[in-house]
Amino acid sequence: MSRRLTARLNRLEDAAPKAADVPMCVHHGEACGLGTVALPEVYVLAIQARRRLGMDAPPVDEHRLATPAEAARYRQEVAEALAEAKARNDRMEAALRCGQSI
Repeated sequence: MSRRLTARLNRLEDAAPKAADVPMCVHHGEACGLGTVALPEVYVLAIQARRRLGMDAPPVDEHRLATPAEAARYRQEVAEALAEAKARNDRMEAALRCGQSI
């Protein structure tokens, strides 16, 4: 490929939206699309169920764009939760393979 074409492709890749550039709602995360698309019905039902149980739940109809710091904190919390779940699953799998009870 020519040097000019490679340089153009690199500039396009740099300008393309990244996963971190996805708008994030403070209340609903990336699920709501900041009101551009309807919340998935199962998400709305989960919020309503949490409220019936007296648990804290985000407002269904209120949206606010997360600041970069809030979005970073959210993504960090999600990464930690996923790592914890993966570690727990790995321990369970190891126990099952060894024939131990969980």
